[in-house]
Amino acid sequence: MSVATVKGHGWWRYRYWVAIVLTFCYSIQYLDRVKTSVLAPLIMKDIDLSHAQYGLGMSLMLAFYGPMQAVVGWVCDRFGARRVLLFSIVSWSLCTWWMAYMQTPQEWYIRQIIFGILCATEFVPSSRILARWFAKRQRAQAQAALSYAWILTPAWAPVFATALATAFGDWRPVFIVVAALGVLPLLAIWGWVTDRPEDHKGMSEMELHEIYEEEIEQGVYSHEELEKRSISKEKIAAQRDIPLRDILLYPGFIQLTVAYIVIQALYWAAVSWSPTYLKETFGFSIMAMGWWAIVYFAAGVLGSFTGSRLSDTVFGGRRRPIISISYICTFPFLLLLAIYKQGVNPVALLLTLSAAGFFANMAWGPYYAWPAEIFSPEVHAKALGIINAVGYFVGAAGAPLVMSRLIVKTATGVSYTWSWVFIAALAVIGFLLAVTVKEHKKETPGIA
Repeated sequence: MSVATVKGHGWWRYRYWVAIVLTFCYSIQYLDRVKTSVLAPLIMKDIDLSHAQYGLGMSLMLAFYGPMQAVVGWVCDRFGARRVLLFSIVSWSLCTWWMAYMQTPQEWYIRQIIFGILCATEFVPSSRILARWFAKRQRAQAQAALSYAWILTPAWAPVFATALATAFGDWRPVFIVVAALGVLPLLAIWGWVTDRPEDHKGMSEMELHEIYEEEIEQGVYSHEELEKRSISKEKIAAQRDIPLRDILLYPGFIQLTVAYIVIQALYWAAVSWSPTYLKETFGFSIMAMGWWAIVYFAAGVLGSFTGSRLSDTVFGGRRRPIISISYICTFPFLLLLAIYKQGVNPVALLLTLSAAGFFANMAWGPYYAWPAEIFSPEVHAKALGIINAVGYFVGAAGAPLVMSRLIVKTATGVSYTWSWVFIAALAVIGFLLAVTVKEHKKETPGIA
């Protein structure tokens, strides 16, 4: 029996396949950012980019990518998350192909800005689809599955990118090969994913009732509506069309949004600078750097899985404890990265990278599950779009740029000490914000 025709027998559910497909598709899209970071030393040398210019380019992409997230939430409501996601894949492929022909720092800046605008359409629709396809008791784990795309991709992409660059003897063909891979996520989304579970022809009534169990219990939707696949557009609109003011003024929403800046800063600090940190601090070759860069992100997959599982089960759907643990436990390992020098014990470096990756990535699932539970899953795209816009614009765009200014050339090489100290300080701020936010629901019409 094919995956698409399974109708609720045993433990398997079609929604698990949707999560797998979205994770795979997002992983392919994430290749662009990871391979660019991994191949940064070659790109910088070829087109004469300084550390500051490279950092500025990464920040420009994220500075435009961030604010577009807020827009994408409304676009998903108007055109549907699936359509937006298909557009995202096509845009990503074209931007990646274009990168292969870059010759000057100015082209680097222009490409990054356009990429940021067009490809901001990738995450919010993916998360929106998962929020609708999964009930609260599995929502953090579903969102964590999506996070594996950007955690797991850096665990294998460095080896993939460096191997291709070594085989071709140049970094440019790598971008052409990766752009061609865009056909895979395009076909996968087209063939297997729908905006809503009731729109999928092979969906069983049992699974529909599982997915909508919260709304059924709250009286939002009835058993009869699900059996007839007749959920009215008016009911969906009533759940979705929440005024922006109500979202922004929800108790703790602003605090939660500011705290989210930190998790984006932690991630993009690692993606943007850990490969060059490993090469310039410890003298690794390009191939060795690729293998060592895997350690942080491989541990991050385990951390994301563990954090989401604990949030859904042990903590009974509470999200704050795991987010707080994630921030405070990352802090000491970032300080260790700040003080390590060439000649450090390889085991110590291995354990530090693993622990930093594990704890820094624990909070993804709880974070992305929270907006769908503060509000209804129908409001998830708009609420998450706002959170992500701020997180990317300030945390993701700002962290690599600030770190690039804190990297210092010394008589013996390059020092990343103050750049990692800066990120460690952000982890403490994130902890203080997360541990003090209140975790409760607002009981007004249209809000779960």
